[in-house]
Amino acid sequence: MKQKVEHYQYAVLEEAASILASIDMPAHLRNPRCVMTLAACAGLSKQGDWKHTSENYKGTHEIIEFINKHFPNKASLDTQGYQENSRETFRDETLKKWISAGIMEDKPGLSTNSKDNAYRFTSQFAALLRSYGTKSWDDALKEYRKTHTSYADILKQAKELQRGYEINFDDYEINLKQTAHNKLQIEVLKTFVPNFTEEAVLLYIADAKERKGKGNEKLRKELGIDIFDKSTLMPDIVLYDKPRKRILFIEAYNSTGEFTVDRVNSIKALCHCPPGTEVAFITAFWDLKTALRVFSKIAWDTDIWIVEDETHMIHKNGDRFLGRPL
Repeated sequence: MKQKVEHYQYAVLEEAASILASIDMPAHLRNPRCVMTLAACAGLSKQGDWKHTSENYKGTHEIIEFINKHFPNKASLDTQGYQENSRETFRDETLKKWISAGIMEDKPGLSTNSKDNAYRFTSQFAALLRSYGTKSWDDALKEYRKTHTSYADILKQAKELQRGYEINFDDYEINLKQTAHNKLQIEVLKTFVPNFTEEAVLLYIADAKERKGKGNEKLRKELGIDIFDKSTLMPDIVLYDKPRKRILFIEAYNSTGEFTVDRVNSIKALCHCPPGTEVAFITAFWDLKTALRVFSKIAWDTDIWIVEDETHMIHKNGDRFLGRPL
C-alpha cells in the first residue's frame, strides 16, 4: 500500500489528514492507516460531518470492519482491505501511540493487550474534532495547542532525555549515557558531595563503558595516584577534599564493584601520596536492601552511602566513632 498520499479520494480522509497535521502529529502517525483510523474512530464515512464525531469505544475489529466497509481496498490504495491479523498493527502502531500523544484513551481496568480492549478519543480532542469545518476551528485549535504538548514535541523531549545525563561539576561538563549505573554517579555528585564534602574537586569520573574520563589530571599526578592505568581497579568517581587533604574513592554500585579488602589494598598500593593525605573508600547504593546484599563483602574501614537516606553514612570502621557527647 502507498504510504505517501498527496490526495485521498474521500473528502473525510483529506480532512482527517489535515487535522492530524494541524496538531503536529509526526508523519509516521498520519500515514493512510492512521488517517483511516481517525475517521473510523470518529464514526465518519465519506459523507461525514465532524460535528457528529463519536466518543464511543471502538475495538480494533470494529475499526477494521468500518474501514473495509467505507474505504474499500484501503481507500483504493491497495488491492485488498485490512485483514483480521492487522489488529495488532492497529493497536501497537497507531492506537497506543495516540494514547501516548494524549488524543485517545483505552478502556480502564483492562490490560493493554486484552482482546476486549477498545479505544475512544479524549473528551478534549473530541471537542476539537467537532469544531472542524466551523468558524470556531481556528480558535479551538489555537487553544488546544496552547494546552496540549504535541506528540512531536513529546518524542523530541524523550530523545533528548535518551542522550544521557548532563551535569556541570567543578567546571567540567559531564555527559554520561542513560544507564542506572550512571544515574547513581550523577546522584553522588548532586547529593553526596554537597552533604559531605562540598569543597571537593573532581579528579576523575567516566561512563562505565568508556573508561577515559574527565577530571583534574594535573592534580592527580601531584597527588601520586596511578590507578588510572589499571582499568580493573579504577573506581567510578575520585574526588579530592583539599581542606581536609582527603582523597575520596567512590563506587556507584549497580550489580558489582563494592570495595572489598583486596580491591582497597590494591588501590592503596598504587597511591604514592604526600604525607598527611587521608583516604576514604565509599560504596554508594540506591537503597539499604541492595547494600545489605553485599554488606559482608565490603571492607572494614570503608564507608557506605545510600541515596534513600542521603544525609547519613554507614561507617564500617569500628571504634573510630565509638563514643560521642551526650
